[in-house]
Amino acid sequence: MKKLFFGIIMGTICFSASNAQDKKIKFSNITEITFGFQVGQTTKIQSVDGGGESEVEVAGYKFPAPRVSSSFGALFGDLFFLGPGLSYTFQPSDNDGTLLDPNANQHKLSAFGHARIHFAKGRFRPYTELKGGYTHIFTEDVASIYSEDVYTWDGAFVEPAIGFGFKLGAHGQLNASLGYQFLNVWNRSDGFTSAAAFEPEIKDAYHRLLLSFGFSFY
Repeated sequence: MKKLFFGIIMGTICFSASNAQDKKIKFSNITEITFGFQVGQTTKIQSVDGGGESEVEVAGYKFPAPRVSSSFGALFGDLFFLGPGLSYTFQPSDNDGTLLDPNANQHKLSAFGHARIHFAKGRFRPYTELKGGYTHIFTEDVASIYSEDVYTWDGAFVEPAIGFGFKLGAHGQLNASLGYQFLNVWNRSDGFTSAAAFEPEIKDAYHRLLLSFGFSFY
């Protein structure tokens, strides 16, 4: 009987120790809504007629692009998060029907890696983070400008940010951050088939300020 009692006690101690060890690494999810304010765009047209390349800098979209993203990963020691994520972004058109403003609706699907470091474990939790990955862009046709051509784009992006978290209970946190996005995209369809000068290759680089609000669970 004593041996059984002793075994139960030792088993309980070992189970408790194992749980304490497991709590150092927790599953975590970060879900956010982001508004991207475009601050510039550079369009590079390579191999134009006569050879060489041409580069045009434009202001880009006037309207902010809303995005929903969710990252799933591990939280180490309540301070460091690391994991993959997925997001969807809608960029509304600011097209006015003229060649001076040819921006159509865009839908962007992204897969990325997400790392976040908190600088404190208390209720107020400042942090810095970095996202980087791949974006596939579907651009809606604008018949008045692009005839029947439809353009799709692939891109690579990086997003550094600084933020502030407010802890809610033992397993939740509200987040707000200010970041910057650099998105470098290249044409992967037939290009501007209605204009011979644009057929070879077009590359765009977008620059955006990002304002994000979200929730973390761990």
